[in-house]
Amino acid sequence: MEHLLQVEHVVRKFGGLTAVNDVSLHLDQHELVALIGPNGAGKTTLFNLLTGMIPVTSGKIDLTTEQSRYDLTRKSPVQIAELGLSRTFQNIRLFKSLTVMDNVLAAMTNQYKENFVTTIMRLPGFYRTEEEMRVAAKQLLDLFDLTNYATTPADKLPYGTQRRLEIVRALATHPQILFLDEPAAGMNPEETADLTNLIKHVQEEFQITVLLIEHDMSLVMNLAERIYVLDQGQILTAGPPEEVKSNPKVIEAYLGEGED
Repeated sequence: MEHLLQVEHVVRKFGGLTAVNDVSLHLDQHELVALIGPNGAGKTTLFNLLTGMIPVTSGKIDLTTEQSRYDLTRKSPVQIAELGLSRTFQNIRLFKSLTVMDNVLAAMTNQYKENFVTTIMRLPGFYRTEEEMRVAAKQLLDLFDLTNYATTPADKLPYGTQRRLEIVRALATHPQILFLDEPAAGMNPEETADLTNLIKHVQEEFQITVLLIEHDMSLVMNLAERIYVLDQGQILTAGPPEEVKSNPKVIEAYLGEGED
């Protein structure tokens, strides 16, 4: 059986620095996988490669769906998003001056498209499409308890709510694969517990594949079915959580040595 996403021998160099070095991994339908590693291991760089934010130096990235197989290696972020790969960012990148509703609507433009004449002339089709988008956006806001914030500018939201909105905005693109880059960064324990439940809910409710970068090991161990460990740009090991957690190389490189 072919994997949903297949990454083969991917390399990314910045001048003389090799940030990602011969990385191969795969993602299957409807699974939740974590990517962990120490700071500077190349995790976010790998996310940027998988989502087209930066080009690979060498290697290949393939997406295989029921309809077709796509080589993502040289595609733009827009093309990759249209094929169903969406992401959040380590540093929140909401449209801060736009409302919560408008942030979600902006993400839906890859699905709801009208031709130039219909849009410029404000023909009936334009208003039908706009109403369909608003109904779909409201359903997402309802599902994630954001309805009361619909008219609130994104930069006025509490930090944890901004994180939740960023996930909702990514889901608004109807992704097959959702990449979450340190979603718990800056959260307190209560917010992290809520986020853990939210990610579980997202993966189950939307039946999508999730790849998660996270330093909070309790969150990772509670969520992940498989874990890849990245160290100095290379895959150190991979496997189920219990196996990875007890791997001496992982303990030395990432979790730290000692009785704890």
